[in-house]
Amino acid sequence: MRKEVILAVIIGVILGGVILYGINMANNAAAPVQTDSRTTETDDTSSTDTPKEQNSTSFIYPQDHAVITESKITLKGVTKPNSNIAIITEADNIITTSDSDGNYSSPINLINGENTISVTIVDPTLSTSSASITVIYTQNIPE
Repeated sequence: MRKEVILAVIIGVILGGVILYGINMANNAAAPVQTDSRTTETDDTSSTDTPKEQNSTSFIYPQDHAVITESKITLKGVTKPNSNIAIITEADNIITTSDSDGNYSSPINLINGENTISVTIVDPTLSTSSASITVIYTQNIPE
């Protein structure tokens, strides 16, 4: 009988530990992630004419998760003035620069379906930042 009690206690401790570990993992997964204020946002979808952070970029057109019916669009955004910009899409790799106000635009081609547009900025002080959006190109929009 003594062996059975010891075995029950051991199983209870192990089971309790597993349950506590699971609860802790669930709480960590549900908690909002705090970002360091020195890092840039990777999904900045602001449509304003000025960037939120000193080294960031803002997309003016298109918006994140936009559904587009044209295969060629003009990507427009704003960042720090006179920065070098690398635009990488599913179909294109483009290098351009921003003007003295920080505005940039470039024609890009889209492929059917989901397109990830990644923009990497290198400002005049050689600081880099990146942002990306996803747009969906479809030839027909269902009614």
